[in-house]
Amino acid sequence: MGCLKLRFDWMGLLVSLIATLALGCAPHDADDSSDGAVERACDEPEKTQVAIITEMRFARVEDNDLSWGADLDQSTLGCGVDDFTDPEGNTGVDNSFGTMIPILELTEGAAIEVYIQDLINRGEVLIMVEMEDLDDAQDDACVDVNLLRGLGDPTVGTDRIIEAGQTFDRNMDLPHSRTESQRLENGTLVASPLQVELPFNIFDIALDFTLHSSTLRFNQGVDGHHSGYIAGGLYINEIIDFVSGRQDIDIGDLVIDLVQNRADLWPDENGQCQGISVVFEFEAKPAFFYADDA
Repeated sequence: MGCLKLRFDWMGLLVSLIATLALGCAPHDADDSSDGAVERACDEPEKTQVAIITEMRFARVEDNDLSWGADLDQSTLGCGVDDFTDPEGNTGVDNSFGTMIPILELTEGAAIEVYIQDLINRGEVLIMVEMEDLDDAQDDACVDVNLLRGLGDPTVGTDRIIEAGQTFDRNMDLPHSRTESQRLENGTLVASPLQVELPFNIFDIALDFTLHSSTLRFNQGVDGHHSGYIAGGLYINEIIDFVSGRQDIDIGDLVIDLVQNRADLWPDENGQCQGISVVFEFEAKPAFFYADDA
């Protein structure tokens, strides 16, 4: 639920403040905050920051127990699959798919990330992060977050990465997700829940990855070089249906065996997990939307 929109007219000020306090989004003095940041209500959606994801890859598991990601199930042992610790020391991180990457890299699956980058550079998968009512780029107590697709032909630099500062249309015909009243603290936004649909062309076959109950982490970068991750869950039956019986995917049986044994989310009444956690790390750069599409 988004924060109440404040109207600072003299007659309605008291009523607005009381209502806002009830929703937990009232401004307070800087001395009330441990980091000295002044909290602000989500009352100016036109103040936005937009970024385009320019690189994306599967998050790896390092040293057997270290991975970026989020605690998606609030459980330390989903269906017998261990959780991980992130580089900042947070425990309970879910990224079971990340344990499959070393195996897939020995097969034709190694080309998946190359396909992903190619789709981004061609403008077929333009994932945009929009933060509304961004009063302070480092500390803001109430930010509304949109995760959506852009539309346009991006310019790619000599480094084969999309250049910063380009303007795109909003592609509202494709699935998009929104979550309200999120907090940006010390330059880091962690926003949830979101649902993310990532259409990829893998093994020359169109495939939609839908990440459910997702968490977005967005780190404000130096000189506009942002980074972060998107963590969520995939239903394993969608993966199995995709690869099952396909003669053009040599690793189909391997993938089925891996996801069935490493599923760690959403146990059914028999205790069998129906989903597998996945984390995509990304880099992003500043971008814009055309004003007439707002």
